Amino acid sequence: MLAAVLALSLAAPALPLRAARPYFTDDARITPGGGCQIESWVHNHTRAGGATEYWALPACNPTGNLEITAGVNRLTSSVADPATGNLLIQGKTLLRTLDTGVGTGFALGATARMSGGSTASSPQSMASFYGYNVTSIAFADEAFVLLLLAGAKRDREARRTEALWGVGSETRLLRRGERELILAAEVYGSERGSPSWQMGFRFWVVKEKVQIDAVTGSQIGNAGADGRWWSIGVRVIGDGFLR
Repeated sequence: MLAAVLALSLAAPALPLRAARPYFTDDARITPGGGCQIESWVHNHTRAGGATEYWALPACNPTGNLEITAGVNRLTSSVADPATGNLLIQGKTLLRTLDTGVGTGFALGATARMSGGSTASSPQSMASFYGYNVTSIAFADEAFVLLLLAGAKRDREARRTEALWGVGSETRLLRRGERELILAAEVYGSERGSPSWQMGFRFWVVKEKVQIDAVTGSQIGNAGADGRWWSIGVRVIGDGFLR
C-alpha cells in the first residue's frame, strides 16, 4: 500500500502515507487474493516537546485485485495539547503485477481527522482525498526494485490541490531461506515545501508472512529537531481468510 500511505502523518499532513509502511512511495504489490494483513508502527518526531504517532492499518483483498485498507493513527505529545488522530480508507488495484518485471497500479483514498483529549475521539469531516499511480521496475529477480509514484491530493481544509511525487528503491542485502534483509530508501514530496528522505531496513522473519522494520528520515534543508523522525514497526500477512 500504506504499504501506501501516503502524508496522513501529522508531521506532514499534505501527503498520503501508504506504502509498505511507513514509506510514502508505494510499490506495485497488494495483499494476496483472499488474504489480509495488518501493518502497525510507532513514528516519533524528534522535535521540541516530542510527539509520537501510533499506527494500525489493516488491509484485505476480497476480489483478488482490489486491496482495501481502513485504518487509524493517533498522535500524542508531551505538551498539554489534546491527542489527535486520523482515519484513512484506501482502495488499490494493479494493472500489471511486478512478477512481469514492471508492475503498475492505482490507488484512491480519503482521510478524516479525529480530535479529543482524554475523552473518546470522534471523526470530523473528510480532510482530504488523494489518488496516485505507482510503477515498480524489478531487476535480478527483485534483488533491486525501483519505485516511482505520481499523484495528486485535494486538501479540503486548505482548499487547494497539489501534485505528489516519490522516488524510492529496495535493495536485497541478504537472503537465507525464509529470511530476507532489505535496504529501502526514498525521496518524496509535493509541489509545496521542501522534499524529504527516508531510509531503513526491512527484515522478513518469514518471507511474505512476518516483517519487521526500522526507519529514519528528515526534511531536506531543515536541520532542526522538528525536521527529523524515526519509526519501528511490524507487518503480518495471512492468506486465504476470505476464500
